[in-house]
Amino acid sequence: MTRALTAFLAATICMMLLGCGAQGEAYQERATPASQSLVYIYRPYKALTSQSTPMVTCGHESIELEPGGFDEFVEDPGTVTCTVAGAVTPGFKFDARAGEQYFIKQDVEPNGLSTHVRFILMDVDVGRDEIRECSLQGIKQ
Repeated sequence: MTRALTAFLAATICMMLLGCGAQGEAYQERATPASQSLVYIYRPYKALTSQSTPMVTCGHESIELEPGGFDEFVEDPGTVTCTVAGAVTPGFKFDARAGEQYFIKQDVEPNGLSTHVRFILMDVDVGRDEIRECSLQGIKQ
């Protein structure tokens, strides 16, 4: 009986942890405008950093990206910079080309009493695969 109760409690806790990510629409690939680039920024869910939602700015978009969330935006060709509010490290920069898609992974790691955020430009196929585990955040107007 004790094993059954332990297994039930463990399963319940796992289900609760899995449900703590961002809520929203699932990723759906969309067409990239020919004269602009389509940028996705996403944050995979990690239980250890789920309470931290730093304000990030990537291109012209700013968002507090929740664990398991993503945002998408259209950007003009040229240098795109991603930064974290209050960070002492320099921002992440990449060159966006017209008609291209970019997947930026936001990695949040515990660092003592705070967190450290870094941005990783992912291979398009890897980014597309990883972002499927995330949900769209925010309301586009």
